[in-house]
Order: sequence, then C-alpha cells, then structure tokens
Amino acid sequence: MYVAHIAVLVCSAWLLSVPAFTQAPGTASAALKDKGVQLMEQGSIQEAVTTFRQALKAAPRDTELLNDLGVALRKDGDLTGSLEALEKAVKLRQDDARIHSNIALTLSAMGRVNQAVAAIETASRLSPADTVVRRNLGILLLEAGRAERAEIELRKAIDLAPSDAENHRALGRLLARQKRGADALVAYSSALRLAPHSADLHLELGHLYLATGDSGHAAQEYRACLELHPRHSGCHQAQGSLLLAVGDLAAAEIELRRALESRPDSGEAHRDLGAVLRKKGNLPEAAAELQKAVRLLPDDTAARYMLAQTLEKNGRTPEANVQLQAADQENQRRRNLALANSDVILGTELLQKGEATAAEAKFREAVSLSPHDALAHYHYGLALLVQNKLDDAIAQFRSAIELRPDDPDALYYLGCALLKKHEPAQAANTLQQALRLNPGDAHARNALAVAMAGMKDPAAARTQLQNARTLEPGNALYQRNLSCLDRGLRDCELEF
Repeated sequence: MYVAHIAVLVCSAWLLSVPAFTQAPGTASAALKDKGVQLMEQGSIQEAVTTFRQALKAAPRDTELLNDLGVALRKDGDLTGSLEALEKAVKLRQDDARIHSNIALTLSAMGRVNQAVAAIETASRLSPADTVVRRNLGILLLEAGRAERAEIELRKAIDLAPSDAENHRALGRLLARQKRGADALVAYSSALRLAPHSADLHLELGHLYLATGDSGHAAQEYRACLELHPRHSGCHQAQGSLLLAVGDLAAAEIELRRALESRPDSGEAHRDLGAVLRKKGNLPEAAAELQKAVRLLPDDTAARYMLAQTLEKNGRTPEANVQLQAADQENQRRRNLALANSDVILGTELLQKGEATAAEAKFREAVSLSPHDALAHYHYGLALLVQNKLDDAIAQFRSAIELRPDDPDALYYLGCALLKKHEPAQAANTLQQALRLNPGDAHARNALAVAMAGMKDPAAARTQLQNARTLEPGNALYQRNLSCLDRGLRDCELEF
C-alpha cells in the first residue's frame, strides 16, 4: 500500500499553481477576472473557464487572463488548451516567472517531465527567491529521476521559507521515496508542527510509519486524520486496509465502505473491501467489488488473483481463467522489466570499462525483454555509437525518443550520431530540440556549433561556441573550436 501511495504522490498533484495576477480595477474584464478566480477557489472550474474566455473576448492580449485561463483549463483536465493559453501569455510577457511556472505544471501533467523541468528552471532563474517556484523545481527534478539535485532545491526552499509546511512536506515525500525513514519522519514532524490541522499530513505520516513497520503509530495517525476530516476517503481506506491486515474484518468493512461513500472510484478501497468480503464468505459481493477494483487498477495483480479465486469458487471458471492470464502476463512484464533493468546496469558498467561489445549484448537483451523501455534503447544506442555502428545507433536513439520525446540526452546523442554520418542539417534540428529542453547543456551547444559550421553558417557556429564557453569557461575544447573557426577551418576541424 505504501509504495503505491508514494507513486501517486510523485505527480502534478504535489505541485502548486502560482497565485493569480492582480489587475487594475474598474474594467469589465477585471470584474470578470475576479469572478473567474472566485469560481476557481469555490471549485467551479468549468464556470471559471467560461468566465475567463468571456473576459478574453474584450482583452485578448491580457497576459493575466491568459495565465488564469491556463490554470483553470489544467484543473479542468484540458491540458492542450492549458498549454496553448499559457504559451500565448509567455510570448507577451517572457520574463514572468509565474507564467513559466504554470507552463511547467501543465507539462508535468502531460507527462512531459523534462520539458517541465526546463520551464521551471527558467522560472527559478527569473525569480530565485520564490519559494513556491523553488519547491516545484525540486518536485519536478525528483519526478525526472534527479533526486540528489531535487533534495538540494527543496532544502533551498526551506531556507527561503522555513515556516512553510509545504516545503517540509515535499522534502518528507522525497526522503520517504528514498526509504530514508528517519530523515523523512523529521521532515514530516516539522511540517505537522507548522500545520497541525492538516489531515493529509497525518495520512502521509501514517503511510510512512507503516512503511517502517510501525503499525501502531500508523493507526494513530490515521485516527488523527479522521478526527480532523471525518469524511476523508484516503484516511478511511488506509484505516480499513490496516484493520484488514490485523484480521478485524467487521471494523475494516465499515471503514472501507465509508471510504467508498466519499470516493466511489477508489480502486484500493474496492480491492480491500473485496478481500474483506471474500474472507467473510460473501463471494458474490466480493467478486463484484474485485471486478470494480481491476477496472480501476488494471495493473494490480493482487486484485486479479483474488478475483480469479473468487470467481472459481463461484463456479465461473472461464472468467477466472481470463483474470489469471491477465495477472500472469502483468507479472511476466514486471519480471522482464526487472531483468531488463539489471541488464542495463550491467551493460552500463561494461561500457564504462570500455567493453562496448559485451555492453551491446546486455543492452540488446534489455530491449528484447522490455521493448517499451526508453532507457534500454538509449543505452543500447550509446553502446552502438561508441563502436561507430551509426545506423543502428540512430535507430535506437529514435526509438528512445519516440517512447520519451522530451529526453534531452537521447536527442543530444542522436545529434552526435547524425554529425558522424555527415548529416549536419538533421543534426542541427535534433540538437536544437535538445537545447530547448536543456538550455544549459554546453556539450549540446558545441555540437550544434559543429553542425552549423557544416551547414556553412560560421556566425551561428561562433554564437553557439561562445555560449558553450560561457557555460563551461574551463573547457579547452570550446576555445580550440573557436580558434579553428577563426582560421576558417584551415588545417583543423571542429571537435565534438
């Protein structure tokens, strides 16, 4: 239960929208804007969207209204519309950190994590003392798998605003995800001292206690959550799950039914209620609950196995076999993924030792086991690239990018492979995409300079090399390339 909970936390639900802009009073659009903000605060999101659109008819270039519309559309689930509105706003006001931050939140919700990190880093550069932006940067870095820097940014957010409970909470979540239980408890305790009436904080702390094996304190936190918020679905579900684990079926059933009253789409609550009813011998209702669970949690093998066993006992063997097959397939997928991850780790170690052929074999096996794993394709491409197997490397990098379009590293190495194939125009296009995602990558700027020189554009090449040298002033390669460019590439060539 704890692992699933943490996985849910690492998403845009962590992130905080930047507060709405202020606008001079006295205009019709200002009045509609205020009404839209009020509707959002009341949870009437669709009405807020309609109101902001109406206001924009009178003021179509109002960045404040465009920003608010973007936020409202994200809350309403229209991510494409949200991004469109926010991009219009940022074109009108490029130096506003708040708009860049809201773009990052929308990109994160779209699953475009690396692009979200690039947007929030822009916001952070524009407003380095903004604690909300700094916290969101830390959260998104963690989501992108950059935990070490994420922790640095979250601790900076705490330094900026030590009395902000959300900063401590975000750090606690990161530490819990890293299984640093003692440190996470310190962070959550700090958050609760600042926000003692937060039901959600008690719930998360209960999950943390449960993950560390302290079910007594976990139950205490769940009860505290329910005292503060008697209809909190998550607290009822957590309490019910804990009661199920200790065999108190009657109390567990009560809690799980309460959870479903507040949130009928809770797959975990349906699953655990199905388990309770199955243990109590109520097989028809157990099957109904478990069927709801697998619809809501299609990858939950425990729910599928329980459903299969329940259906079998009800004499519904063909349906049971379908569930068993689906559960077995999911388990096989997970085993394959674990094996693929192991192959990637071993292949990376071999590549670092210079054993490219052996590494290639490991990465090939990883791709075979888990063909939808972008990281496996990326590493396979690296092993092929160092052996100058350029066509195969390009194919692997393109597969990685197809699976994860916002990966700046895969784009960078694809650009390098294209340069090695003497295709500077394609390389330039790819490297420009990489730099849009990671503007501070000096190596990508150097490679783009090589591509520009290959396209007979020395001025653009010089600009990129100067940018690379600014980013990494101690890198002698960039100075050598600049000197070579100054000599008109006579008796020298640019390196990447």
